Amino acid sequence: MSKKVKDPNKLRFKDYFGTTLMGSTDALSSGVITGLFMLYLTDYAGIGKWGAILGTALLMFARIFDAVNDPIEGWIMDRAKVGKYGKYRPFLLLSVLFSMSGIIGLFALPSGIMKSPVFICVWVIFFYLLYDIGASFFAPNLMYRTMTLDPNERGKLLVGPRIFGMIIGVLSAAFISIINTINVNIGNMHKSFALVIGTFMVVSGVISAIGLLIIREKHHAERDEEDNVKITDIFGLIKENKALRIKLLDALFSGFIWTFLFATMAYYTKWAYCADLTTGAVDTSRFGLLTMISSMLMMFPLIIGTLVASPIMKKVGSPLKFHKILILIQALGCLALFVLEMVGLLRLSPIPFFLCAVVVATAIGADYIPGETLNIEVMDYEIYRAGKDRSALCNACNKFLSKAQSSVSTGLIGVILIAIGYEVDSVTDTYLGDLSAIPGMLKWFIVIMGLIPGIFGIISFFILGKYPVTDEIRNKMKSSDNK
Repeated sequence: MSKKVKDPNKLRFKDYFGTTLMGSTDALSSGVITGLFMLYLTDYAGIGKWGAILGTALLMFARIFDAVNDPIEGWIMDRAKVGKYGKYRPFLLLSVLFSMSGIIGLFALPSGIMKSPVFICVWVIFFYLLYDIGASFFAPNLMYRTMTLDPNERGKLLVGPRIFGMIIGVLSAAFISIINTINVNIGNMHKSFALVIGTFMVVSGVISAIGLLIIREKHHAERDEEDNVKITDIFGLIKENKALRIKLLDALFSGFIWTFLFATMAYYTKWAYCADLTTGAVDTSRFGLLTMISSMLMMFPLIIGTLVASPIMKKVGSPLKFHKILILIQALGCLALFVLEMVGLLRLSPIPFFLCAVVVATAIGADYIPGETLNIEVMDYEIYRAGKDRSALCNACNKFLSKAQSSVSTGLIGVILIAIGYEVDSVTDTYLGDLSAIPGMLKWFIVIMGLIPGIFGIISFFILGKYPVTDEIRNKMKSSDNK
């Protein structure tokens, strides 16, 4: 009786479990940078009104740094040889260490340097760049691609990490409530931030390392030593790979939907629903409660959207078609926020604000599966088109764009805060600036989280009509991969 041959593309439970855990640090660090970093600098770091200036300038500088750094890191990964521990896994382990250390440093400004703006700038820049370098090395799509060549198995790999990452990301949005609880005994929000975020980052680092040690890389494209990947290949990639170019243009616009909403939510909730605009005092208990509620209302739709995405995508018949439908839903949800603000209904109660956020979050949750399926397909298309494995460079393009969007969204908030002279007492959480400027600030926040992403989503929908990979090309790529 012949022995059944084991399918090398079939994944086991440990593969799903490991890939689910490995993104813990990246998800947590991304969540606190997008949702809390600017809030920490302006309200709780203890550096006064120039916290907004420092944060905005830093985020803009970091993107200039990324324009050089991300392609270099992608090139390094593509050039790496397959060793005992794989080709990409060592870089992801390095990513965990750098990101964890960077975030801990950013949210733990020492009291000893508070009187020196120069020392503060050096400290913040060093630890932000440490985090940023680590974030660039985290490339889970490269791991998924090497673990299996089966597109269905790849799709299954995406679900666990996405759900776990969303839970962690939403947990970061609930940090305000946790920090407020801890601060009852500490009595200093600055120290409470450092303790809570530092503890969670260490735990996330251990979890990520365990996940990475569980999984194994299996499939790597054959590399011709005479045809090594060059760092300058990134320019040819964008010029010659139309699938990558269209997907980047899509992400350039649609990627702002989540970052704009997430970056502005805490500020809007705090000053629209939790502050006494006659005194500047903030009801910290209510703020903590509402951020906790918003976290839950974001988490469950994101999870539900992810869970139902694969069967719905199968019925729709195409990841591209499903992606376009979900982009439109996100755009309409954001535009609804803007309309409700303009007619004066949004500030009357947090309920319509949260309902619109739920609609957008559900669509974003579902959109991860078709969106990432297309991103991995772009890597396959490059190998099929050019005969080179430049997957890490493809990923570097997406990584740079994602980080740039996060910085732009936070930077826009910084510009608004600088313009109105935003200043909050880091101990009492009381507003110290001109209270009459707050209503105008709230309107600008809704423009950022409502009108702009709504328009961008519609633009993205039409861009996706130019995506070049047809079913015929897709079948050829599958045949090529399985040779």
